[in-house]
Amino acid sequence: MAGGRWHWQYLLDLLTDHSARCTRCSSPSPRIRLPASSRSRYGLVPQPHTPVMSQPPRTAPAHPYPSLSFSASSSHRPDSQHLPPTHQWIPQSPSAFSHDQPPDPLSSEDAWSAANVTPTSRPLRSASHIHVPSPPRGTHTNLAHPPMPRQPATMLFGPEHPANPSSAHPLPRHEPTPPSAGSNPLTTNLARDAMMAYAYFLYDSPGPGSTPLGLTSVPIFYATPESDTTDYTYRNRLLPLLLTLVEYHPQHLPILLLLACTYHALGDFDASLSISHRILSLNPQYVEAMSNIGTTMKALNQTEKAYEWWWKALQLRPTYWDALDNILGMTFTLAHNAADHGRRLVYYRQAQGVCQYVQKHVFNSDGRLSQHLQPNEIPRLQRAIFTNGTIYTTLGPTNVDRAILEHARALELVFRPPPPTPEAEQYVLRDILLATCAAGHIMCSGSNPSLPGLSSIGIFQPNVSSRLGDPSLNFLYLVRTSGDQLFHALLQAGGGVLPTPLLLPEQVTRLRALLFPQTKGVLPAICTRTASGELKPPPDSVRQQTNGMTNTVLLTLAKRFQDNTLGNATLPGTNGLRISTSVVILLYYLALTLSPAPSTFNNLGIVLSGISESRSGQDGQLLDGTALARMFYTAGLHLDGKHPHLLTNLGSLLKDQGQSDQAIKLYTKAVEQKPDFDIALANLGNAIKDVGRPWDAIGYYKRAAAANPNLPEAICGLVNSLCSVCDWRGRGTLPNEVGADDAGYFVPPGLQMYPGWMTRMVAVTEEQVKQNYYQDLDGILPAIAEECTRALACARGRPLTLEEVAVWQIRFQSLHGTAEDRAERRVNGPGFLLRFIDWIQPQLQRRWYIQTYGKTLSVDQPVPLPDETQSSLFMRPTLPKMLLPPAVPSVLPFHTFTYPLSPRLTRLIPHRSALRISYAAYSHPWLPKHVQPPPKPPLGGKINIGYVSNDVNNHPLSHLMQNVFGMHDRRKFNVFLYTTSPWDGTAYRPRIAGLVENFVDVSGWSLEAIVGHIKEQGIHILVNLGGYTKGARNDVFAVRPCPVQMQLMGYAGTLGAGWCDYLVCDPIACPQETSAVEQWRNLRARRQHAASAGGSIPEDSLDINADIDPEDSSNEWIYTEKFLYMPHTFMVTDHKQSFRGDDNLSPEERAAVPVETLWLEEERRRLEARAQVFPDLPPYVLQPRVAGKDLAVHRLRSDVIIFANFNQLYKIDPGIFLVWLRILRKVPRSILWLLRFPAAGEEHLMRSAKLWAGEEVASRIRFTDVAKKDWHIFRARVADLFLDTAECNAHTIAADVLWAGTPILTWPKHAHKMCSRVAASMVNATGFGERMTVHSAEDYEARAIALAESVHYVPHHEPDGTVLPRGQGELVDLRRNMYVNRDHMPLFDTLRWTRNMEKGYQEAWRRWVEGTQFETSDEWEACDGDEKRSGCIWVQDDDPVHITHT
Repeated sequence: MAGGRWHWQYLLDLLTDHSARCTRCSSPSPRIRLPASSRSRYGLVPQPHTPVMSQPPRTAPAHPYPSLSFSASSSHRPDSQHLPPTHQWIPQSPSAFSHDQPPDPLSSEDAWSAANVTPTSRPLRSASHIHVPSPPRGTHTNLAHPPMPRQPATMLFGPEHPANPSSAHPLPRHEPTPPSAGSNPLTTNLARDAMMAYAYFLYDSPGPGSTPLGLTSVPIFYATPESDTTDYTYRNRLLPLLLTLVEYHPQHLPILLLLACTYHALGDFDASLSISHRILSLNPQYVEAMSNIGTTMKALNQTEKAYEWWWKALQLRPTYWDALDNILGMTFTLAHNAADHGRRLVYYRQAQGVCQYVQKHVFNSDGRLSQHLQPNEIPRLQRAIFTNGTIYTTLGPTNVDRAILEHARALELVFRPPPPTPEAEQYVLRDILLATCAAGHIMCSGSNPSLPGLSSIGIFQPNVSSRLGDPSLNFLYLVRTSGDQLFHALLQAGGGVLPTPLLLPEQVTRLRALLFPQTKGVLPAICTRTASGELKPPPDSVRQQTNGMTNTVLLTLAKRFQDNTLGNATLPGTNGLRISTSVVILLYYLALTLSPAPSTFNNLGIVLSGISESRSGQDGQLLDGTALARMFYTAGLHLDGKHPHLLTNLGSLLKDQGQSDQAIKLYTKAVEQKPDFDIALANLGNAIKDVGRPWDAIGYYKRAAAANPNLPEAICGLVNSLCSVCDWRGRGTLPNEVGADDAGYFVPPGLQMYPGWMTRMVAVTEEQVKQNYYQDLDGILPAIAEECTRALACARGRPLTLEEVAVWQIRFQSLHGTAEDRAERRVNGPGFLLRFIDWIQPQLQRRWYIQTYGKTLSVDQPVPLPDETQSSLFMRPTLPKMLLPPAVPSVLPFHTFTYPLSPRLTRLIPHRSALRISYAAYSHPWLPKHVQPPPKPPLGGKINIGYVSNDVNNHPLSHLMQNVFGMHDRRKFNVFLYTTSPWDGTAYRPRIAGLVENFVDVSGWSLEAIVGHIKEQGIHILVNLGGYTKGARNDVFAVRPCPVQMQLMGYAGTLGAGWCDYLVCDPIACPQETSAVEQWRNLRARRQHAASAGGSIPEDSLDINADIDPEDSSNEWIYTEKFLYMPHTFMVTDHKQSFRGDDNLSPEERAAVPVETLWLEEERRRLEARAQVFPDLPPYVLQPRVAGKDLAVHRLRSDVIIFANFNQLYKIDPGIFLVWLRILRKVPRSILWLLRFPAAGEEHLMRSAKLWAGEEVASRIRFTDVAKKDWHIFRARVADLFLDTAECNAHTIAADVLWAGTPILTWPKHAHKMCSRVAASMVNATGFGERMTVHSAEDYEARAIALAESVHYVPHHEPDGTVLPRGQGELVDLRRNMYVNRDHMPLFDTLRWTRNMEKGYQEAWRRWVEGTQFETSDEWEACDGDEKRSGCIWVQDDDPVHITHT
């Protein structure tokens, strides 16, 4: 999924369903489950579309063991609260990755499954060579917990059972009588047939083509056995043969061992036990028999005795791997069935003690192997180490470092060559990672390393790097012997972390051959040394087992390091190597090179898609994270073209690149392969919604939510799609809001929530908001603090005072704390750092400007550019490489417009998106470490204004602003318009381009190129016309190419971004107290007052001066920007220039026409348009006068009031719709005119209307299709009153309706939501705003009814004898005033608006140059201007407004 956005929750499913396992001469090959995950994201799409893949549903494995009581009491340690669910004993991993990996024989359910329990049929070695290890004594200093006692059954099961039962057991009932003299048991038919079957087996064993040809080995009339089942073979062939052998060799232990297994297989457990005990009577230390007794006891449900015998075998032989597996299987099953966490914790520690017991007897205190192991034993030991580490992860977060160290040991075991191993080849995890990193960069750049500082390192010298892969070059040895020199060089090149080598899939495949050239890519530990010292590879089966187990460890570490809670942490045992994305990528490289699997390709692709590094390929192609991710997804699909995770993530990548149709095909294919794949379903819903079919996406979202009720992308996508078609069934309600129950009946507002999908969406979003509190900056805070204070002193132009230093020390100290503590205090450490960089950049740019030009507002003569040799003085704080991308909620900022969210949540959703954009901007490798140089002062006073828009096409923004760009005063401004989207072929772009002297189409440019052009042109003020709308380029602003940056028109809300200085608005749209800087001033005044009275008000330690921390709990403010207040309204319209087709009069011609004539012609147009839009409604026109009757005083029966709303249906919420229905009920001769916008919403609104108001009222709701722009504006005059939506007003639609003269009734419902106040701002600019604005739902209803009831008609006699009804009353008078005054209204005076906007630009430039823009700066403290009292820029309109009230 996408990503988007990244939006991560997969559970590591290794070693679940651990049941007893029997010892055999060769183990079966069980399956392995590797770490899984999708959010993008990171597939989904927070949006924006990040891969967020979720784990496929799992069926709970069967656990054959009953829950057993135990005598040991356990104290419930705090860290046991973090234990996983009972059926999963490995803790959760983030959910962004694929789950199904290729089988690994050493770590799976089947490996532990009771179904595989069979007795040991062959001895491990000759009985005379059995090594009996001494039992553990005392406490091993290297173990975290005491070793297992000699009788662990007492701990687990209570009273000890006899561990060495009596050997006086009778022979099984099937045992033949010992042969008497002269008798020969081989003469029996059973013995004869059994040995003949074995003879045939031996004869045919060489295989086809190996036996002599032309011979007949079986008689023609030979009667083949009737049955060839296992039972028949064992009972009638194998058993007679073994019984015969026992007669002649009664003390031959291998025969007895096989005989015991045969009885077990036939279900004769008593006979099997008897034979096993007989073996022990002959050799009490025969561990194979002990293990078989345990297995048989397990089959008899005597679990306590089974454990007892397995443990006894393991005590005698610590490398008896099958016994270890059986013990672990039983212990994990007991843990699974435990009734509480305390008991489960005891079992986990018990299993861990067994693993540590084995490790103690295999390793010396220095970590070297203490005994020789066969190659096939290496992966078994590796698995025991891995299990020990994995158990640590279940014991709480305090054991994470121990877990990592154990997993590292599991890797180091196989990377070291077999004994005797010199110290220089005792490789550790750091050596492995450094070697992989170095080899990767050599492959990327050849013998000329592109990273700075590496050319002097020995392994990067041409005589070494050119031999990479040569068997004579031991690359790992060179890396280890380089000591810290290579380590520090790589860290310096990577900015504190290992630099990421960007390898192609085929390069990753070659990696193991380069790291282990002496063994041709085989892991060294499983090789054997020849007499000459060369390393001989093992059989393929051993190699595959070891690669699989090593792959499991690598993937486990990779997934663990992706956990946000480990961000910035130091990797244990590596002497300062920090966990970072580059380390994760290196681990994935190693996993892929050892065991290529589709899911690993998938997971690596997800990680690569989120990095910012890039390099050039051999063909000059740019290889960035996105390009490489696509390559790895494609490579994985070559292995498995139906892999659902790969299909989904590749689809998300293509969707982000604008290939939605191809993405939909891939998502659909993924869902076909896995119909309940939640992430694929959610991503498919997102893609279908984004191409304009949200109603078709609903079914996919519902399926995704059914598969995973906690998937944010599914819940949030479902809410958005249901809202888009007004399907409110199951919506629920938030406090004080109207909602709907599951059947669709409305739920009245109240103080309590009514559960539904809206409340679920809010709950999910609040949980997502908390995620950013868990990433800490510990370990790198001192360096961050030093860089920030240095930058601050530079911006101030002086050293910081002691008081200032103390304040900032407190701020940085506040970033410390545990994850829980930070969450409670709402401390977003990475967010604080990103906010500081955003905040300090324009101040550093200004300091550079002042140092070069002084406080110069403009110059008369050309001046040189700032001296770039001084750039090192203006360095921005460095973004730590190990910092993870900030998580973003699944609710998009734009969607907050229509959701009834709290002010804090409405503020945080865009703020988190802004942080993510800032993070991406500062991660670009091409971005210089210093701030962007400032532009030269305006030459001749002409300020360079740059507009950036993705909507210079047939779009509402172009409809409203098309002439603004040409109306700018060219004596004072140079205008640049950057369009970031391709041309749609309509006339709007050519028309606008003709009005702008600097029109630049950058739709195909890279971000670096766009920023470079802006710098070259010396743009002083950059204006964002997109905000958080589709296709907007906020990344341009995040790089901060210009001193002053602001947002205008395109997005009616806060960006929550430090890279946006001003929001162009007005006091109605954005009340002054809702701005952070105004809240800060109020708090500052209160603190000063408190201090003068001897008291104090504490400051929030994470406020950056006037930049209040958006994480603050306050619901009193929402805007992080300063306000640039426009007079009248911030909305600009172009109707006066562009839409005059109704009366076909220019403003000058219209001014010459008498008002009464204008109005009469308009009334005629309204009647004609009414008949055209609603031909079924009775006409208004009166019949000629009837003799003796005067109709002037009679109301017409056809007086139907037409209420209307032309918004897209997603803006309609249950609350406002209920008000509309009440209005319809109280105005019986009225209709409500809505648009099929989209058509799929009509049925849902009609259903709600019938349920809430009855059939009669519902029958008066009329729908029409969406019209083209000109006809849409013209027909808007048909409506008598436009009923505005409250959560999100009409914006462009409001301008269209008001231009047509139709009054609007609007309710600015929320002080904190600009989008709910836009229409109030616009009607204010008509001069009649008070008559169209209300302030409650009750007032809204009453006002609409009053206006409707005010309408009545009087006859007007036309020259042809027709009587024209002419309206009267308050509503008609309001319409008349709107229509006749429209050319004089500020709302439609585009030139007036442009001149006022220019005043705002000039003031914003002045404040930046003089430094008074920045509160608490020395310049601000010293000034006494308007900016001292308010951060707002108040633009004054000096031209009078001439509106005639008629």
